[in-house]
Amino acid sequence: MLAPTTDVPLDTLEQELIACEALVSRARSRQAELLRILDGAQVDATDGSRSMLDWTAARLDVSHDTARQILEIARRLPDHQAIAARLETGGMTVDRALATARLAAAGATGDLVADSAGYDLQGVRRLVARHRRYTRAEEEGIFRDRYVVMQPNLDGTVWRLWGQLLGDGGSVVETALVERGDRFRGLPQTVATSQGERNADALVAIAQDALDSSAVNATTSPDADTVGRTPVVTVFVDAAIAASTQGEAGAEIAFGPRVGPETLKRILCDGAVQLVGLDRGRPVVATATTRAIPPAISRFVSWRDAGCTVAGCPSRYRLQPHHIREHTSGGDHDPENLTTLCWYHHHVAIHGNGFRVDPDSPPHQRRLIAPKRGPDPPAGSA
Repeated sequence: MLAPTTDVPLDTLEQELIACEALVSRARSRQAELLRILDGAQVDATDGSRSMLDWTAARLDVSHDTARQILEIARRLPDHQAIAARLETGGMTVDRALATARLAAAGATGDLVADSAGYDLQGVRRLVARHRRYTRAEEEGIFRDRYVVMQPNLDGTVWRLWGQLLGDGGSVVETALVERGDRFRGLPQTVATSQGERNADALVAIAQDALDSSAVNATTSPDADTVGRTPVVTVFVDAAIAASTQGEAGAEIAFGPRVGPETLKRILCDGAVQLVGLDRGRPVVATATTRAIPPAISRFVSWRDAGCTVAGCPSRYRLQPHHIREHTSGGDHDPENLTTLCWYHHHVAIHGNGFRVDPDSPPHQRRLIAPKRGPDPPAGSA
């Protein structure tokens, strides 16, 4: 193996990298040949496995996705000897061999299969999708099997989402998330956000828009339980636990998840809030239901700022007033302590990523200060 400091031309490293992939192809080809024999002998039933897929994943100690790929090679390639021969000699990668075999099985002409060598893998997969028959029964089955699942962890601090949608429905959802995510500006100071993070933020924003619309349609009374755009939230705080942990424990929403200090700050900043203090599990004090920022002051600040005040941000999406000095640190509702932020800078940059407004920056060119991060843990530490 080459040492990291060895002075080797990059072309040499590249060729070795490609040669390693050829070794993988030859090894997978041999595995597929062995699996084809074992599959015919029904070793999965002999060993009491649920399926050959489970048997393969267990014996090879690989994921089900990897096992599924090897099994597909074993079962498809006997019908495509030319592809099998190239895989066996390392002249074709596993992914391309499968894509090419699927293209041939989908009914593509021999000329098109040969020409697909000039396409990248994504291009070959598009050709497969174009040629694959998609029956009405199959379409109806996929529609019947549609689902989306949301599952919280035990204390409700994290939610996982997964599921499947019919093709056009999935495309609609993806387009909506990407278009909404594209409205968000990047975080300052080169903090990168992945597409997955932007999709997550976009999903929350779209859901909040739906709730906003329902709230506005449900009531026009400022004294109703839903005030303007944000529902009343009751937060229970165990004073002893919260004080000893700097707010990192001891607070939770009624009928909802535990919340940490940043979430609590966001709730106090955004919504109509009632705080219930607990002592040994019993309520000892409850605030009146009050909006963190009185509506008249909120409207004045919005009129004064006329948009997001972060320097260079043109967004007018879900403009919200924000305390420059945090409410939890003694900041009041004086308009001079408030500035208008778009949803992204308020929800993601400040309350999500820990940035804060620079109080010394100009009122209409606010700068954000990056959070202080501790030093990286020593290598090998837990």
